[in-house]
Amino acid sequence: MSAVKILFDTDIGADCDDAGALALLHRLCDRGEAELLAVTACYASPHAAGCIDAINTYYGRPVPVGINHGVPPFERSVYAEQLCGEFPHRFSADSDVPDTIDLLRRTLAEAEDGSITLVVTGMLTSAAGLVMSAPDAISPLSGCELIERKIARTVVMGGRFHGTWPMQIGRDRDMRAEWNIRCDIPSAQTVCANWPGVLIFSSFEIGLWCVSLCDFVKRGRPDDPVRRAYELHPSGRNGRESWDLTAMLEAVRPGQYWNLHEYGCVIVDADGVTTWQPKAGGQHTYLLPRADYDEVREVIDRLVIE
Repeated sequence: MSAVKILFDTDIGADCDDAGALALLHRLCDRGEAELLAVTACYASPHAAGCIDAINTYYGRPVPVGINHGVPPFERSVYAEQLCGEFPHRFSADSDVPDTIDLLRRTLAEAEDGSITLVVTGMLTSAAGLVMSAPDAISPLSGCELIERKIARTVVMGGRFHGTWPMQIGRDRDMRAEWNIRCDIPSAQTVCANWPGVLIFSSFEIGLWCVSLCDFVKRGRPDDPVRRAYELHPSGRNGRESWDLTAMLEAVRPGQYWNLHEYGCVIVDADGVTTWQPKAGGQHTYLLPRADYDEVREVIDRLVIE
């Protein structure tokens, strides 16, 4: 089986599971299951590119990195600046880092048709910018045309599906809107209304009960920047919910751990609440539990730590 070609867009820095998802992706690349093409940040920050590149450099894949220059700096970074100060990378705070939308367009333009899996583990800002991008010097195709031609699947960590979720959600059940959707509601609405391809949502419910990498801070290598991210994050020192890691696992190993809900259409309302609706020919779905949570956790721990 050929390696899954991954484009990864992230809001790394605020939560350690973004760093965990990137580490998981690198380990799957080590096994020949994935090929990492580029990593982009969905926001602008003086430390986002350096943080991403520090992790990529440690794992031996200093691939192209982009930041979203059209978005104000994200001020909730917990560990990005410290990783930039502690680990080698290519980007200083004032480096001329490529723009996320330009890098996404360029990577897609150079790819074979239907060859790319896009993984989004943050706000849908970059995805919306790609959808709305016009033909330019990079490609004569619009963003929608590039997506339709080049991307086979898009896996998004986002959303909650109260009305059609088949079981008790558990704690936080009164929180209606999921964080990644709520942080940029207009972009989420743009993507769900205009994305010309398959959207697979790995929702809040999927990662909530899968706490992984509980021993990473103790057992991981001290020179690993991802281990350091978990150490610095106040909720990561004893493991963290696997929201972004489960999305990455589904992207690289589709269908192995979760079932897909019936395809239809996901609607995002003015408050950021996501609702699945039936639609003939719809291309939106979300993951449903199948494998035991302990099994998924053990898979993640074995790949990342061992």
